[in-house]
Amino acid sequence: MPPMALTGVVTKVGFMQKTATVTVSRWMVHRKTHKRIERSKKYLTHDAEDSLKLGDTVLIRNCPPISARKRFRLEKIIKSPETEWEQAHAEGASGKDRGREEEVQEGRGVLEELQLSMQKQSLDGGSHSPRSSP
Repeated sequence: MPPMALTGVVTKVGFMQKTATVTVSRWMVHRKTHKRIERSKKYLTHDAEDSLKLGDTVLIRNCPPISARKRFRLEKIIKSPETEWEQAHAEGASGKDRGREEEVQEGRGVLEELQLSMQKQSLDGGSHSPRSSP
C-alpha cells in the first residue's frame, strides 16, 4: 500500500490503551442526482502517548499492521479545541476579571439608585399604577 496521509476528527478515545478512533470524511458527487454527499470512514489509530482528546483534528498515516484492525498511526495533532479553549481561558482570565469587577461596581450603583427611587415613591404615597383611582 502506498503511503497515505489522511486528515480526520477523533470520535472515540479512552476505551482502548494507546488507540483512538478517527473519522475521515470526504465529499463525493452522486452519479444520478449530482448532489454532494458526505462519506466517512473510521480508522483505528495508534496513539503512543495517549495524548488525543475527543474532537481533535489530526493527521494520520498508514503503517505496517500494529494489531488486527489498527493500520494507522498518529502523525500530528492539527487542531485541538479543548487545548485552545484552555489557552484562551487562561489568557482572558487576567484581563476579563478586571473588567468584570468594574461592571459589578456599575451594576451595584444602578441597583442602589433604583432602590432609592422606589423608597421615595413609597414615602410620597405615589400610586404604582398609571391610572388614577376613582
